[in-house]
Amino acid sequence: MFLRDELLHSDKVEVNIMKIGIVYYSRTGNTKQVAKTLEEKLKEKHAEVDLIEIEHVKRPGFLTAGKAASNQQELPIKNTDFDMQKYDVILAGSPTWAGKPSPFTTSFMNKAENMKGKKGAVFGTGMSPINKREQFKELMKNTLENAGIKTVEDYLLITFKRHQMVDGQQNIDTFVNRLLKL
Repeated sequence: MFLRDELLHSDKVEVNIMKIGIVYYSRTGNTKQVAKTLEEKLKEKHAEVDLIEIEHVKRPGFLTAGKAASNQQELPIKNTDFDMQKYDVILAGSPTWAGKPSPFTTSFMNKAENMKGKKGAVFGTGMSPINKREQFKELMKNTLENAGIKTVEDYLLITFKRHQMVDGQQNIDTFVNRLLKL
């Protein structure tokens, strides 16, 4: 069982459970599937987890979305006043578009409150080539760090084909276990 802190008070034990916010954008449902899998695995380890789905104002077409991602242009989102104060760790998930994170993820991270000093990690979905995965990771980490989040080197990338995980699922348990050590 994972416990973040244990404080002894006479014969009582006070336990603080790690609180994790999983922030993600999912256009096709793939990133949502990974977010839910992470939520389940983290809860099995006794972490308190909230899923925070980023909601777009208007769903752009694939060309518009890809162009916005390539240019790292923010796109409007509905949930702009989210307070992240209660979380110890923030996981940020995004599909990979043209080797880059979804602009909606960047929009959320730039607008959410109370992120400074939090610990964070990144996960992504897509079918990008290996060289684009590193680019995706670095852009996501930079977005989190610009919001004041201290990121870890580990990241999780799951490849999908026709809404089925085809690569990366073997890394989920390792990723979860490393998160719990933050």
